Amino acid sequence: MSDLKEHLTFTPIESIKPGVDRVRKGFHSTQRSHSLQFRLNQLRNFYFALSDNIDALSDALLADFRRSVVETKFLEIGGGLKQVLHMMSKLEEFAKPEKVIDIPSTMQNQPVFIEKIPLGVILIISPFNFPLILSIGAIAGAIAAGNAIVFKPSELTPRCSEIFTKILSDALDPDFFFAVNGGIEETTELLNQKFDKIMYTGNARVGKIIAQKAAETLTPVILELGGKSPVIVLDDIEPENIPMIARRIAWGRFMNCGQTCIAVDYVLAPESIKDALVKEMVRIIKEEFYPQVKSGHADYTHIISQRAFNRITGMIDNSKGNIVVGGDRDENTCYIHPTIIDNIDWDDSTMEDEIFGPLLPVISYTDLKKEIKELTSRHDCPLNQYIFTKNPNRSENKDLDFILKSVRSGAAMVNDVVMTVTLSNAPFGGVGQSGYGSYHGKFSYRAFSHERTFIEETLATDGHLSWRYPSVTAEKEKLTAKDIPNDMVIPSESVWFKRYDDVPPAPRNDKKSGANSWNDFISRLFK
Repeated sequence: MSDLKEHLTFTPIESIKPGVDRVRKGFHSTQRSHSLQFRLNQLRNFYFALSDNIDALSDALLADFRRSVVETKFLEIGGGLKQVLHMMSKLEEFAKPEKVIDIPSTMQNQPVFIEKIPLGVILIISPFNFPLILSIGAIAGAIAAGNAIVFKPSELTPRCSEIFTKILSDALDPDFFFAVNGGIEETTELLNQKFDKIMYTGNARVGKIIAQKAAETLTPVILELGGKSPVIVLDDIEPENIPMIARRIAWGRFMNCGQTCIAVDYVLAPESIKDALVKEMVRIIKEEFYPQVKSGHADYTHIISQRAFNRITGMIDNSKGNIVVGGDRDENTCYIHPTIIDNIDWDDSTMEDEIFGPLLPVISYTDLKKEIKELTSRHDCPLNQYIFTKNPNRSENKDLDFILKSVRSGAAMVNDVVMTVTLSNAPFGGVGQSGYGSYHGKFSYRAFSHERTFIEETLATDGHLSWRYPSVTAEKEKLTAKDIPNDMVIPSESVWFKRYDDVPPAPRNDKKSGANSWNDFISRLFK
């Protein structure tokens, strides 16, 4: 790849602090972002900034790492525009305060709400692999929640970052948006500033650095990392289902040249059908997906950098498995042909870390529980897991239920791959080593808001609160905690369980108020 600074204007280090201070001042002094109308207008500007520059952004990514223009328009920009529209259409619903219903009887006459208030200034650091959609969702959520934003895209896609930051800086209010371009030095200076929340998408090594730095100022962080997301094929699969399964696995591995945080990282297949599955995946790669693929091919993304190219080819060359397709590469263009390696074991070079490239190891098994134990001991908490089975009903399929209970993951799919990331209103995020925090749709709004309890008490009378004030009277001393009615705390609840037997489900109780029992209690205290 050519020198980054030929295509990307790095932000001067000395301008980073003033830029962050500018948007912080804009947030606190103007308070304009508390208005839903202001937020909607910003989201509208964001939408048209993207839709008016589809070709320029797509061409930039084609130049940066030979990303297919069709893939960019379909997976990134189209999906990103959908996220912005979803946020705009649901903003009033997301922002509406929630009324607290089950409250102590003393508060029955006072409004009690949970309101969502902006956090302040959000730092969003996005990755190279999907530099648009993984930025768009976070930015849209932060705008919708009423925050100011500092945005740092990846320097590894310099042309895209140059165009993207320019169109956003032109479209969004400068008091609420500041973009920083650059590398390690610029990111380090950013992390020296104080933010109200940081969202980082990338690898675990950098994620740990960001989390440690954020901890110095008690800044909360969302980390969307990755991990080795497995495909687990169960032994109930019928032969006629193998072509469909193979096609879905191959797409989920080799899309974007395997540079996807929720890509299929490896396959666990039962020994009885593994050979047929591998044979079909090889056929699909050769005949359907990539029959003419070679270095420089317009429909096949290349590896992002020489460093990443060397890491992936090192895995291939050091593997003890059998290459059944692929292995070809061109160092000059960072091209690696889609590669499947069969007969892998857990100690293979391909099974050490997340691959993040066009390489698919296949492990066969005869004992599912033993294999799942190996998985959880080596690569627990992937960002996603994909299970293929004849029976997707978890309550009927004991093997499926066992896997889902054993393997903690950010998300899970049965009989398909990757598509969890496309959902506008379901949480997307990791667990454990694959990160923490989630976003998308209402979960983005919640992630970039503080949910504040708000109570409106009256000054008209104090009689209903007299029970809580000193001093201790003889009447109070005679009473014990058991004398206090349960609905003094939450009117709709009472003790429904015995001391030793299994606790049954709580009975339905539609009683709206505990005022009578509360009043009885008060009258005994203050006759």
